[in-house]
Amino acid sequence: MARKSTAPRIEGKSAEWYPSVFSSLNGGLEYCADAIPMLYRHTLEHLRREFSRGELMCMIDVFNSTALNPVLAGQQLDIQVADGITLDSLDAKWAIDGNALNLKIAGLTIFEAACLEIWANGFWYRQNPEEPLDLEAWAGQLL
Repeated sequence: MARKSTAPRIEGKSAEWYPSVFSSLNGGLEYCADAIPMLYRHTLEHLRREFSRGELMCMIDVFNSTALNPVLAGQQLDIQVADGITLDSLDAKWAIDGNALNLKIAGLTIFEAACLEIWANGFWYRQNPEEPLDLEAWAGQLL
C-alpha cells in the first residue's frame, strides 16, 4: 500500500523528545505511527481471554462519552472503571465482581491499559459508518 502524507499536531514536549531518540522529528513520528497499530494488535492478542464478557462490556460502557487524552494514556481505564462501578453500579449491570475487575486492571502494564482504552473507546468512536455498533461482536474480539 502506498504511503500517505499526514500532518499531525503534537505537543511541544513530544516534538522535543522525538529527535532525542530518532534521527528526526518526522522519522520518529513515522516510526511510531506505523508501529502503534502492530503493537496494539499484539497487545490485544496477548490480552485475549483475560477478561470475562461482562468485564469487557463494563470497560466499553465506561468509555461512552469519554475522550481519550494522550497525556493520560494508560491511566484512564482504572479510574473510569472504578468510577463506573462506584457511581453507576456497572458491576451489577454487567453481573461482574467489580473488585476483581479493578484488581485485574491494576495488574496491567501502562501500555496494556492504554491499548484497552483505545479498544473500548474505539467501539464508540471508530470512523466506519458502514459498521453497525455491535457490542457483542466488539467484545468478542477479546473473548
